[in-house]
Amino acid sequence: MINIVDNIKSTNTWLTEFGLDNYDSMISLKQSEGYGRLGRFWESDLGGLYFSVNLPNRNLLPIIIGISVADILVKLKLNVKLKWPNDILLNDMKLGGVICHSEGKITVAGLGINISNEPSIRTSTSLVGLGIEINKLSFVDELLEKIKNYLNFNDKDIIDKFLFYDCLIGKQVSWSEGNGTVVTVSEDGRLVVITNHEKIYLTEEIHLND
Repeated sequence: MINIVDNIKSTNTWLTEFGLDNYDSMISLKQSEGYGRLGRFWESDLGGLYFSVNLPNRNLLPIIIGISVADILVKLKLNVKLKWPNDILLNDMKLGGVICHSEGKITVAGLGINISNEPSIRTSTSLVGLGIEINKLSFVDELLEKIKNYLNFNDKDIIDKFLFYDCLIGKQVSWSEGNGTVVTVSEDGRLVVITNHEKIYLTEEIHLND
């Protein structure tokens, strides 16, 4: 069931409290307390897609959602890339993001995409600037079908698909304890980085070096 509301604090928060079954979902036209990774505020004005869905627990869910979104958008001939672990990029600017957290046997997965809203963050973008319009319900229907399909893939095939859209391989990145060059993403979803001394498997936040 897809619940649709005009305004809510957060679609993820609502589903966490009231969603019961796999594939229960919600779309809100705006959010007052939308959030992204590490609890950061997610600007959620009218015009964007703010969608959350209950999914069966599975490793790599943020990556599965990312590649599902990318599969849809590339059909519009858009230059879509994915930045590990959860960013959706358009022409090297942030178009959207994914946030997941587990609740018992269910994972609440949230997706935000800038469609006709114009985000204030300098490094973000939206589809309206390229003259692209999408129907939110049609997009969500196609997205859920793709997610259900990818849930049946093995981890290696999911990561291979992610690497097709990846924007970090070969790039210099830094994190709290060092810096290095991204070489791949492991089958369990960790970012693999080579430093001067060793191979590092990261789950923490990274930053692209200038």
